[in-house]
Amino acid sequence: MNIAIDLTPIPSQKTGVGKYAQVLIGALGKFDDENSYWIFVKKYHSQDFDPKKVNFHIILCSNILENRLLRILWEQFILPIHLFRKKIKVLHSIHYTIPLFAPCRRVVTFHDMTFFLFPEKHLLIKKLFFRLIIPFSAQKADRLIADSKNTKNDMEKILRISPRKIDVVYGTIDPIYRPVEDIDEVTKIKNKYRIQNKFILYVGTLEPRKNIVSLIRAYHKLISQKCIKHQLVLVGKKGWGYQEIFKTVKNLNLKKKIIFTGYVSKSELVFLYNAADFFVYPSFYEGFGIPPLEALACGTPTIASNISSIPEVVGDAGILVNPHSIEELCRAMHEILINEKLRQELREKGLKRAKDFSEERLAKNTIESYKKNNKKIEF
Repeated sequence: MNIAIDLTPIPSQKTGVGKYAQVLIGALGKFDDENSYWIFVKKYHSQDFDPKKVNFHIILCSNILENRLLRILWEQFILPIHLFRKKIKVLHSIHYTIPLFAPCRRVVTFHDMTFFLFPEKHLLIKKLFFRLIIPFSAQKADRLIADSKNTKNDMEKILRISPRKIDVVYGTIDPIYRPVEDIDEVTKIKNKYRIQNKFILYVGTLEPRKNIVSLIRAYHKLISQKCIKHQLVLVGKKGWGYQEIFKTVKNLNLKKKIIFTGYVSKSELVFLYNAADFFVYPSFYEGFGIPPLEALACGTPTIASNISSIPEVVGDAGILVNPHSIEELCRAMHEILINEKLRQELREKGLKRAKDFSEERLAKNTIESYKKNNKKIEF
């Protein structure tokens, strides 16, 4: 088959969706030599999604598609022309939206249903746009891919879609996330970000849905009541509503204890995971949850939320807590710090658990979705 994958929704700095797309293309490049792929990317991603295989063709698109309105216009009117000319059989759109008319089958990945479940945690214009477009995409697509069983269940309830139309395809992570023993490089990265002590790590966009304010309050409780000297390192770019996070740090007088690194490249991030005493991810909702899986793959003891899709990723390889309870989060953080046996047990379980999310399984299950035709499925 000739298969097109539209990666133009990915912003310049790759976070969740960008990481999903990168490992997807890498997995397909490793395990599929039969189908031909046409990858549409913005120019500044020209090297990021090229597996260097003869059956992969990179189509460079203008960086002006960073503008959401221009990108949608391109998707609706220009992309279908490309699909027709290249005799594409399947279009995979990796971020909710698809062309109204296309000369091929359409597969679309839904990463989560936060626009419906947590509308207050999104900008009004973004919320309105996606709440309008997601039901449209769900009905027009020939096949839907959900990142987790939890997301599939949410899609069924909210969009009233037949479960037979939805495939659960778990993502994976870049193989770079692994245990490392390069002490000099770890020291170099710590010095770069002014990390002077042992530290606790969080990775993710700084936005309300990630529940970082509760993490900061739990950390404050931990160091004030338990005399813990660890720093808290928050890795991630500023998202919508980040101001409350910095306000909380100021009000609790934690400016010298908490480090904001901003966006960090994966080549540096792997060393931060390895250097941390543990990783904590108290998100209120995730469609999959890439950072916890990255932490597990690095052998970093992990604390994460016990809701949404996160237990599907972490399983029994981490400590799962109620993200609404600062007290419970604080207790878990204290326990993991004082219990070396527990940390070692979580390291071993994490490394084993991460292997369950393989590139081969991602490639195989995605290709199976490409091959399915659901014209007869009704809502």
